[in-house]
Amino acid sequence: MGKTVCHMDKAKAGGSGGLTHHIDRTQQKDVSGNINQSKSHENFELVKKTGTIDQMIKERISKGYQGKKTIRKDAVTSQRFILSGSHDAMMKLDKLQIMKWAKDNYDFFEVKYGKENIIRATVHLDEKTPHMHLIVVPLTKDGKLSAKEFTGTREKLKQLQTDYAQNIGIKYGLERGLKDTNRKHITTKDYYRYVNSNELTAEKLLEHPNAKDLTAKLIEMADNNKGLEHIAHKKHLEHGREFSERTEQSEKSRGQEKSNNRGFSQGM
Repeated sequence: MGKTVCHMDKAKAGGSGGLTHHIDRTQQKDVSGNINQSKSHENFELVKKTGTIDQMIKERISKGYQGKKTIRKDAVTSQRFILSGSHDAMMKLDKLQIMKWAKDNYDFFEVKYGKENIIRATVHLDEKTPHMHLIVVPLTKDGKLSAKEFTGTREKLKQLQTDYAQNIGIKYGLERGLKDTNRKHITTKDYYRYVNSNELTAEKLLEHPNAKDLTAKLIEMADNNKGLEHIAHKKHLEHGREFSERTEQSEKSRGQEKSNNRGFSQGM
């Protein structure tokens, strides 16, 4: 059975310019190489656009924020979701089913976070696996800007994954991914920065300071969605990770052996 994909990252004010270009296909060049421009006309919206993402976030906050304090410059002003599922399962859906899937996604987040807080809901059909970009402004019912109240704890994030699978995934032959894997959250920005770069290879990824967490997350995503182009070199990554772990264990063993030898010499 396929897995659901419900990936979320957070952004501060003014931080969504690049995402606007990606979602609206207004970038001059597709640096990722993932977009089939001959199919871009098939993409569709569930929320009417009134400007760039940053402009729409600002407009929503100006209308809905009721806090007494001035919003901090480093405050989270949007939560950005990528919604999809395992490639094989998503590719079995025809256009009408994709539209129904998209509406179900929108309805789920409308109930959870409020219709007025959803400022974008865009479905991309011009990449290898159909997916939705959904952007939420975390304004509470009493007008506070609080990403913490929406998804600010580990338990809330876990519950979101469970609720999403039960309300959306099950309708389309998808189930929740693994629970309690103790894997570090990797942002969407990290995916595209470290994996979608034209110069990136599996070897370079394994040399990255955060390689262990990045590799684990990327392999998990590859398991859940084999069609995502930005999950690359899975077998190579697994081999490299195993080699790295064996090397690390070997170094520890040699260090312990040297320590034991020093103790033996001192005893003589």
